[in-house]
Amino acid sequence: MVNKKKTIVLIIILKILSFSLKSQNKEITGELKQYHKISITWEALNLSESSTTYLNYRMNVAITSPSNETFLVPAYFAADGNAAETSATSGNKWRCHFIPKEIGTYKYTVSFRSSANIAADLNETSGTPVSIDGDSGSFFISAGSITNSNDFRSKGKLQYVGEKAAKFDNGDYYFEVGSDSPETFLEYGDFDATTGRHDFAEVANNYENGDPSWQNGKGTEIIGAVNYLANQGMNVNYIVLMNITGDGKRTYPFPSDTQYQIYDVSKLDQWQIVFDHMYNKGIALELVLTEQENLNWFEDQEGSDRTGFGVSRKIYYREMIARFGYLNVFWNIGEEANEDAAGDVYSAQQIEDAAEFIQDLSPYNDLVSVHNGPSAQIGIFFEVAGLSGINHLTSISRQANWNNEQHCHDQFLNLKSVATNDSTEWVLRLTEPFSGTLQNIETWTNIALWGSITAGAVGVHYFPYSNLDVVNDDYTQYADFYKRLKICKDFFENNMIPYWNMTNNDNDVSDGYLLSDSTNYFVGYLPNGGNQNINITGNGTYTVKWYDPRNGGELKDGSVSSVSAGTNVNLGNPPDNITSSWVFYLSNKTLNSDKIESPITNIQVIPNPAVSEVFVSLSQNISSILDLNIYDINGKRIKNISYSNITNNKLKIDVSQLKEGLYFVKLESKPHHEYSFKIIIKN
Repeated sequence: MVNKKKTIVLIIILKILSFSLKSQNKEITGELKQYHKISITWEALNLSESSTTYLNYRMNVAITSPSNETFLVPAYFAADGNAAETSATSGNKWRCHFIPKEIGTYKYTVSFRSSANIAADLNETSGTPVSIDGDSGSFFISAGSITNSNDFRSKGKLQYVGEKAAKFDNGDYYFEVGSDSPETFLEYGDFDATTGRHDFAEVANNYENGDPSWQNGKGTEIIGAVNYLANQGMNVNYIVLMNITGDGKRTYPFPSDTQYQIYDVSKLDQWQIVFDHMYNKGIALELVLTEQENLNWFEDQEGSDRTGFGVSRKIYYREMIARFGYLNVFWNIGEEANEDAAGDVYSAQQIEDAAEFIQDLSPYNDLVSVHNGPSAQIGIFFEVAGLSGINHLTSISRQANWNNEQHCHDQFLNLKSVATNDSTEWVLRLTEPFSGTLQNIETWTNIALWGSITAGAVGVHYFPYSNLDVVNDDYTQYADFYKRLKICKDFFENNMIPYWNMTNNDNDVSDGYLLSDSTNYFVGYLPNGGNQNINITGNGTYTVKWYDPRNGGELKDGSVSSVSAGTNVNLGNPPDNITSSWVFYLSNKTLNSDKIESPITNIQVIPNPAVSEVFVSLSQNISSILDLNIYDINGKRIKNISYSNITNNKLKIDVSQLKEGLYFVKLESKPHHEYSFKIIIKN
């Protein structure tokens, strides 16, 4: 559905954690490792923060991967190259960022061209070549070494793959839980040219030695806020990038709220420091490009038609993607985009045009979303789906009343069917469970959280009642809700439940909600507990387990331990508190709760990199291996081996048929131990 791109290049072997490669006119920085941020900075035209700089010059970097996948990466004016520290407004540095997903040699070529308004033009041949146009080079990317599974440097870029859930480069699916508030997150006084609203005082002490800051210790409070969210298990943060005339009015990427064609390099560099820290902490970004009150603000500044797509708005998209597009991001075209206030409203065609422009400009298969409002109005999604052709919107950012079952459950079912009929699989998320009053956590858990997830959503954010959304930055007040979100996420991920292949089947249960693949996995949510009957459409015998959505923990046994497939099968009672909310889980597969994850230190892999064979030594005593699976960097299984009669806890893997690159290995042994590790093949 999304047409993807383009090229870049680089070469060097990395043996240290931080690296810089300099030549006469450029510098390559970052950890030259898979899934890590790579930056290339050139010396080129000496310019300043002016509309001419941002409108009339366009730099792209074509990057080619070892497997010849190509990316066209937008670059940007970086002033003196150190503006976060110096607050410089002029200089001769131009920069691009890239996340490599493969191991090996990359190549790059620069396109630097100039003409009137060329930065809004996607035609690669437009304009006249200037400065460093045609510069080229290469670099080498080695294997990553991050073992923390939450750190995105162990997963890579999050992208749309045409499925129910987004997917990382390493093959993991993304179950999204996080914070929608404060949407004014960037109204923080340590950023240049920003009138501060937030000090994050209650969570500032989460800042740790070694964490980033700028200008002699600025930024520690907002970095502490990032750490707090990560410590609560949150993996997304909802942030409005431009709220001029909107709710907050203090967030914008410009030097002032009137300079709509000039971008503040130092402020954006400081934002980037915070966003990079989020990437390392495993927090994705929902970057909201506009909100209801300023949907047509760029066109208004230009004096152009509100139903159009102004040049300055295209420049805005380019600048944001160039600076932040390498991160794990949802590009939200607009908050409450269909709510009419003084004529501020996006039409379905404007949303489609914006989504297409973002998809064409971004070098990745990025997630592009739009947000509805008010809560009861979801017609804009149907209008977009009703446009001719397959639309470019890949995700839904849903506002809904948190205590309304129709909003949080039934309407998600409708949205899923509408998107499917349009040959699109939208990634559905409840990003704003709206409230005019303080929520009851049990009702919120039942309806907003599990009601949405069992309807096909793969993400839920927490949103406080509306008058706190802009002003409150005390995340600790929402800790109980974050805990419920993490409990839900842990259930699916810790038990390896393939939620990305499961759909709603409420008609097959006597009460509550049901999510299943109709064959192997059945997950039901009972808001009031009780005794449940279910139609099991698969075959054979199913283990019955229970999970506490209020407190989390391990899977538990109820009054019935197993059942056979059939109609109106009774599952018995939950383990305890039978009138409280419970999740039941049926599977005809071996449950993850019976397995013990083995630390990676228990595995020795020699040689690594390897050419034809790998020898694996396990420190734990085992007698046999049930299965060994090898996956490529895209998560595709390419080899399966069964072993028996293991001698001295060692085994040999034939890798002679594998191509050069990085591979992930997972194996399961008796008695129910799991191991995972990486191997590198060098041909």
